[in-house]
Amino acid sequence: MTAVTVTAIRPDCRPTLADEHDVLLWQTCSYADELIDAAQSGRPATRAHDAMLEFAHYRLLPYLTDEERRLPAGELRDDHLAQLLLEDHGRIRHGVDNIESGRTPQLVALAADGLVDRLDRHIRREETWVISDAAIADPGNPAGWALPLVLSEEIDLDSLPAETGEHLLLQRLGWMRSGETLRLESSRDLHPLWLVDHSRDPHAHVWVYEKEGPTRWRARITRRVEDD
Repeated sequence: MTAVTVTAIRPDCRPTLADEHDVLLWQTCSYADELIDAAQSGRPATRAHDAMLEFAHYRLLPYLTDEERRLPAGELRDDHLAQLLLEDHGRIRHGVDNIESGRTPQLVALAADGLVDRLDRHIRREETWVISDAAIADPGNPAGWALPLVLSEEIDLDSLPAETGEHLLLQRLGWMRSGETLRLESSRDLHPLWLVDHSRDPHAHVWVYEKEGPTRWRARITRRVEDD
């Protein structure tokens, strides 16, 4: 597989664009490695293939869409770089299509390796395009919370924008796959959020409270399996 370098996020620092990219690349590599290993060993690759596509469609591609929205031309060194970013994203999306349409395990493995290579080259290049990480490191900027919202299995509601946080969290719940579990934490009672989620679809999620105040609330939310 293509060799990439992933730097661990420093726990004492706010996320920067490079930190976000490192996590995204690490996640993509992990799923691709499982798929490639299955193909090379001759083991059935169906489970790894499904996991790779689930990650791509519900984590990687939504992140690219959000990135297109939150990195306007004004935050890039040159205006034409916005178009180059879109072209790069198009290649990454095409790489996901190749994984999905591969007719043999070997072709799928090659497509997965190619996707990692495209993503690695793109994010290293993009990090030289952005004017500064300062705005992205600001917790009020979407970039500071976008990756955890899309990728993480643990989300602090307080880290999301006050005006749109609950709406974004409900969107995240809608992306959950059958059997997936998410832990949600907040300094506010989560019951009103449960009421909204329950009113949308009372059978979609199971909420189990792990901590109920007085200063912190935490819930484990599981998407019901389709046969339930």
